[in-house]
Amino acid sequence: MAVRLAFLIYFLGVTFAYPAAAVSVSCLKCHRPHYETIDSCTGCHAGDARTVRKEIAHLNLVPGRLVRYRIKGDPSADSGGKLLETFACRRCHKIDGKGNSLAPDLDRLGARHPSRVLESILRPVTYMPDFSFDPETASLLANAVVKTAAVSRHERREAPLIIRFNHSTQHNDNVFEKHCGGCHRLLTESGALGKGNSGPNLSGLMGRYYPKTYAKMELWDQQRLAKWLKNPRASRPLSRMQPVIIDKRDFNHLLLILDASNPRYLPPNSVKSRKISSMRS
Repeated sequence: MAVRLAFLIYFLGVTFAYPAAAVSVSCLKCHRPHYETIDSCTGCHAGDARTVRKEIAHLNLVPGRLVRYRIKGDPSADSGGKLLETFACRRCHKIDGKGNSLAPDLDRLGARHPSRVLESILRPVTYMPDFSFDPETASLLANAVVKTAAVSRHERREAPLIIRFNHSTQHNDNVFEKHCGGCHRLLTESGALGKGNSGPNLSGLMGRYYPKTYAKMELWDQQRLAKWLKNPRASRPLSRMQPVIIDKRDFNHLLLILDASNPRYLPPNSVKSRKISSMRS
């Protein structure tokens, strides 16, 4: 009895001292332990450590390449963060409290399964630019997004959720649809515009988060846009874009549409939208 009592005390002591041992015994039958000081097997990779049946144990498993941000000194999240800047993700998304509100706030993805984040990068939804990332690059981006969401402490009032519906009817009375939509697409806080893919996505064009693609790596503004529309090749000699004939009234309306900070402007467009209050989970 004394021996069994001593063994029980020892086992409980080890279990409470090393929580990973309590939930990872079945994992260690197949997998070599690694990074034990960070968390338990399921703490990093999810899954179910209570069974040895692979189909159940690996249900909703998080691959190691998507949790590398938790390893101190691993460059994945930093590399992904640089890619977030390179591809100007903040022109549509808020990341670490900074960015436009044209698409979901990525700081709110802390509870989302990293594999779903990766999937949304590899297979973007309608009106999100398709960057055609390879799996390795997409994994770096996912690490950066999930890490930022996990550590974000920004307290902001929740904005209404925007639901966008595709609609086949063309509305050429919209300035963007009339002059730009054949080649470009655009997200606004009131809906999505344009059907073309031959030109770059113009979401957030007039803001500081859009790539510096004007002339000599400069941000876009009203004067530069006017000059560009008048004669694109004056700023970029090899541009394939033709001059756009637009009067002052339509140009001013176009500026309102392109201004990501101007949610009050509701353009009639080919993608109807409505706003509903979202609920916290």
